[in-house]
Amino acid sequence: MKHARTGKFRGGFTSLELVLVMFLSAVLIGAVVISYGALVRAQPKVSSMASVPLGSARVQHYYGASGTSRNVPVAPHYGMLALAEELREQFLHDVISATAVFCLPRESHNAWRPSRIPWSSLEHEELDTPQKFRAHVIAAAGVPASLYRDYRNPLGTSETTPSPNATIFILGFSKSEGHLSVSSIYDVDVVRFTGAAEPQGFHASVKRYAPKPAALDDEPLVYSSGYEVFFPPSNPVARVPADWSSDDFTPLFVTFERSSRLSVREGAAIDRFKTAAERPFYFIWWPDPAMRHLGMQTNTAAPATPQHSYNHMAGRTAFMFTVPMFPAL
Repeated sequence: MKHARTGKFRGGFTSLELVLVMFLSAVLIGAVVISYGALVRAQPKVSSMASVPLGSARVQHYYGASGTSRNVPVAPHYGMLALAEELREQFLHDVISATAVFCLPRESHNAWRPSRIPWSSLEHEELDTPQKFRAHVIAAAGVPASLYRDYRNPLGTSETTPSPNATIFILGFSKSEGHLSVSSIYDVDVVRFTGAAEPQGFHASVKRYAPKPAALDDEPLVYSSGYEVFFPPSNPVARVPADWSSDDFTPLFVTFERSSRLSVREGAAIDRFKTAAERPFYFIWWPDPAMRHLGMQTNTAAPATPQHSYNHMAGRTAFMFTVPMFPAL
C-alpha cells in the first residue's frame, strides 16, 4: 500500500538561507583575515637588503664566484634561518659519520680545502689536538703558518683575543693509505664593516664545502651549501663605529681537553678547560639569522671558570653544538 505525499519536495535553498550562509561565511573569513594580519604584523620584518663589499678575494674563496660584493638580507631574516636549519642538520650528519673533527681559528678568509691530507702512522705523530693538526698541515701539506692561528681557547695564550673566523675540518675514513680523507669543511666568517662608504655592521656566513660529483682523489672541495646575513649595529642611532665597538660574535668555539692533561700544569687560564673525562670535545656557535644584531651580552660567570670565556654567548644564538673531537671512535 502506497502512502500519499503530504507536501511538495523543495529543491535547493531559499533566498533567505543563501543570504544567511553568505553572511556567516563573510564573518568567518573576516575573522581569519584579521587574525592572520595580526600574526603577520607581530613577526619581525626584514628591513632591507645590504650590498656588502666583501671584495673579490672573499667572494671567490667563499662561494667560488666572481664579483666584489654580495646582496645580503639584513637580520632578522627567516628565509636565511631556514637555510641555517638545513645546514645544521647536514653538519650533525657529517659529524656523526666522522672519524675526527678539528676546529682552527682564522683571521682572514680560508683558501685551503683539500680532499685529503698526507699522514702516515709510521712517519707522523698522533693528531689528538687542534694544535697538532695545525702543525701537521703546515709541515706535511705546505699550508702557510699564517692561515690558521696557533690558539688554545680564550685567554689561554698571550693572544687573548678570539679570532672572528674559524674552519671546521670533518675527517672521514680514508681509502688511500698514507692520507687522511676530508669529508667536508665548514667555514664560519664574521666580517666587520665600519668604513664611511660601507654598510655599518657585520657580514656573517657559514659555508659547507664537499667533494664535487665524480671528483678525482686530489681535487679540492667545492662550495655546496650555506647561509649569510648582515647584522646592523646594536645601537640603532649609531653614528660612528665607537657607538657599537663591543658588538662581535666570539668565540666561535672553545675546546675542552682531557682531564688527564692536568698532570702537566700550564696555568689556570689553560687548565680550566681540562675537564673532559674521556674524549676531548668542542662547544661551537654559529651566527643566528633570527637575531637582530651581534650586541654583547652580560657575562655573569666567575673568571676562574671555563664558562667565563663563553657565558656571554648565551641568548645570542640558537645554533650551539657540542661536538666530540673523535666522534666515530
